[in-house]
Amino acid sequence: MTRKLLHKIDILWNWRYWPMEVLYLPLTLYIFFIGSLRTGRLFYFSAANPKVSLGGFAGDSKMAIIDRIPDYLKPETIFISKDDTDTEGLLRLIGKLGFPVIAKPDIGEGGFLVKKLNNADDWRQYHASYTMDYVVQTFVHDPIELSIHIHCLDGKLRISGITEKELVTLQGDGVSTIDQLLLQQKHTRYCRKKLRKFLQDRLSEVLPAGEILKPGYMGNWNYGTRFYARSEWNTEELRAAMERINDSIGLFEYARYDVKCRSVEALLQGQMTILEINGVKGEPIHIYDPKSTLWSAYREIFRHWEWILKISSKNIRSGTRCPGMRGGFSILIRHCHQQQASLKPKIPL
Repeated sequence: MTRKLLHKIDILWNWRYWPMEVLYLPLTLYIFFIGSLRTGRLFYFSAANPKVSLGGFAGDSKMAIIDRIPDYLKPETIFISKDDTDTEGLLRLIGKLGFPVIAKPDIGEGGFLVKKLNNADDWRQYHASYTMDYVVQTFVHDPIELSIHIHCLDGKLRISGITEKELVTLQGDGVSTIDQLLLQQKHTRYCRKKLRKFLQDRLSEVLPAGEILKPGYMGNWNYGTRFYARSEWNTEELRAAMERINDSIGLFEYARYDVKCRSVEALLQGQMTILEINGVKGEPIHIYDPKSTLWSAYREIFRHWEWILKISSKNIRSGTRCPGMRGGFSILIRHCHQQQASLKPKIPL
């Protein structure tokens, strides 16, 4: 009991680990009482990316966005309907991608039900466990994972943040168990339970000296990933490359691109693999850089949402229509219901 209390007190002093509802409460108030008053529309932010559901805030289909990405910029992807029961036919399709693969809900965010599937049995388990449409993608092995935040307020694409993601990395010493190595990673203290699920039966294994193990597989804050702002990579060369890419997709005036690349040099030339694109819900994750303070984090959050407001206002003046209160809340409610329903098994395992 005392340990749990101390854990909660510790989190109070570590704003990076606050629940999203708490950290983003000031922004919620801003959206409802500043943005909506200045535009006269509660769901004004949908006008920032009018071709995407609520501007990418909720209800947006990953597959619909992936379909717009040029083939040379994305991993091979298969869409699987929740109603598809031809497991053997689906498995043949997935087998052509080659394991491992990444499976993720067609509608979802924040790493919700994103799984790395290493073999056919993993896929069968995933397919039977969740009631949802989902996508399966080839696993991208490029070593650098990052996010690039962009906006096009004045008709010219600007990069407002570049964040490198460093996964939890354990290096064996020939003596310590994997669980002991995990305990040595102080920044994982709030997410060790999730990382132990990945490791399962390997926790008592002694990792040989020099051997590297990365227990996670996606650059998500909730799985111990560390984020580093890389403003030095924000070059004109990369900006021009992102403008060409964003124009070819034709969906976003405000977005966060989650990508992988083989090197910084390749990145600056626009050579990357796009894993996902988030619209207005794309958090400016460079706020989680170790050098950031709570004050600087809020400054960045509000700076980005001011761009959303200005882009939305510009588009509304040009005739873009926003959902009314009933339509907007209908999308939000349907989005939440879809996520809740996803957790119900389709068939007995």
